[in-house]
Amino acid sequence: MKLITFISILQWIIIGGVAGYVSSLLLKAERQGCLIKIIIGIAGAFIGGFMMNMLFPPPQPGQLGGITGIGFVDSIINATVGAVILLIILEIILPGKQLGVDDGSKRSRRRR
Repeated sequence: MKLITFISILQWIIIGGVAGYVSSLLLKAERQGCLIKIIIGIAGAFIGGFMMNMLFPPPQPGQLGGITGIGFVDSIINATVGAVILLIILEIILPGKQLGVDDGSKRSRRRR
């Protein structure tokens, strides 16, 4: 494996992990492990990248498009937006399975 391929895969994992973690914080998803967050973040990168390219196309060929124009930051923003959309769609399809609905039962078990 070439070094550039390894670095590219490592970037996907890091961006997916950050995006999955931030999206789970935003939506208060409690039932996800580290690997699931990375997978959701990577899948979210595809969704977010497609949507952001539709909304914010590059001004000229060869230039960076996106919100900030900084490639790594835009990648994290795109992946996070896509991961949030993916988690919302999964919650609509499978209610209560993805986000971990807090019904207050944990609070009632604690002693005050």
